[in-house]
Amino acid sequence: MYQKWLEAFHHVATEGSFTGAARKLNVGQPTISSHVSNLEGRFGAELFHRRGRTIQLTPTGRMLYDITHDLYGHEQEAIAYLNSIKTLEYGELNFSAVGPHDVMELLAALRERRPGIKCTVRLAIIDEVLQDLEDFRADIGIVGRDCASATIHSVFYNQHKIFVVVNRKHRLAGRRTVRMKELAGEEMIIRSSSSTTQEAFDKAAHEAGIVVEPVFEIESREGLREAIVRGLGIGVISETEFAPHPELHPLTVSDATMHTRAYIACLKARRNRPLIKEFLSLADALVADRS
Repeated sequence: MYQKWLEAFHHVATEGSFTGAARKLNVGQPTISSHVSNLEGRFGAELFHRRGRTIQLTPTGRMLYDITHDLYGHEQEAIAYLNSIKTLEYGELNFSAVGPHDVMELLAALRERRPGIKCTVRLAIIDEVLQDLEDFRADIGIVGRDCASATIHSVFYNQHKIFVVVNRKHRLAGRRTVRMKELAGEEMIIRSSSSTTQEAFDKAAHEAGIVVEPVFEIESREGLREAIVRGLGIGVISETEFAPHPELHPLTVSDATMHTRAYIACLKARRNRPLIKEFLSLADALVADRS
């Protein structure tokens, strides 16, 4: 009850007339007049001096208007903010990704197109990325395989060549390329089952009919790199993840096609939300430019 009375008072004071307040609130003028009269009558306060069609705030009215301004006076600011969200000038997107390269490339392009959009990034394994989407902790996921499902929308974004990486003292370190069969029996530091890089190598090795000798399994890219630096075995690293090091030497496998892939994922139910839709459109444009 009081809310409607106070709202009517505030808009009469702001618009300078009962007619203007009625237009602003999309109600009839008698309704506005009734609300203001009820407010004045309930508390025995005169809020406006009325001189024909002209009104003026009384001292009591001015003090009340200072208070109602905090309640209703920021409405236009709020609407302006919401309109800026609608036009994609501002907003926030949260990302969860299995690696930094593709998500940073996408963020750079997004920042150029929509500099007012704020972003957060979390790096995680693929199962955690998908859970982040399901739990609304992330709006966009960047994953290493097509995860399309009843709830997940997934589109291809990019692919990257895989290197076999050896220590500089390794017998193959003087080469630029190697054939898959030459890797038979090599001691290898393997990545965990969630690694699409390891998955691609294992598939190529199986097709070539070779077996490597696993030394141990390691979860992180950094750990794999350090193990090769220490000469503990060979490993496979995506070209986007390979950082030059005096103790490391990358080899291209000449007779096998090995790639990691990047897919952009989001909840199907959210794919047409303005910011997510804009981001997917941006990614499509980057893919088209690369083709």
